[in-house]
Amino acid sequence: MKLMAIGFPKSGTTSLTRALEMSGLKAAHWQDDKFRFVGQLIYHAVVNGLDPFAHLTDYDAVTQADVCLPRKQKNYWPNLDFAILAAIRRAHPTCLFLLNYRRPEAICESLMRWRGMQQRLVGSDIPGLPVGAGGTTEQLINWIENHFQACRTYFANDPHFLEIDIESPDVPTQLGEALGVQIKGWADHKPDAIVPGA
Repeated sequence: MKLMAIGFPKSGTTSLTRALEMSGLKAAHWQDDKFRFVGQLIYHAVVNGLDPFAHLTDYDAVTQADVCLPRKQKNYWPNLDFAILAAIRRAHPTCLFLLNYRRPEAICESLMRWRGMQQRLVGSDIPGLPVGAGGTTEQLINWIENHFQACRTYFANDPHFLEIDIESPDVPTQLGEALGVQIKGWADHKPDAIVPGA
């Protein structure tokens, strides 16, 4: 695996997927080609002692792994779970952990507008956001900011960690240098133009 995004939904994950695929890489975004949830596949592999990406061997990148669908009893957030990220790093020492940064206030606003997402978050136990939390803007922003800071601390000395601001025009250059490919198709990205689950 060349890349795993470890930021939040509503943070340019669809744009990242499209750009990587236009650049010759195959990306798993929320679901795989068989409509299986990416996060569930990663957790299943790790808890069974397999390579975290054992069920995703056809892919070069994971651009969104979280899924939060309480009605379907699906709640997986490997992108926020440092035990899972540590397992990935052990198995894939050169995989690029990409922190796709977006202003926390903007992420929060998008989450609160997205198909009952805030209610789903409140009703789910998520790393950094226990059941019952997330009902206020302040709680969601704290959750987001805490994860960003945790990533910066945890990966401070990791040469295969990259933080990008999805609003920056430098994203194609930064990402291309980190992956060793020319990134195409990023210029048209729109953070809120994201398919279900993003």
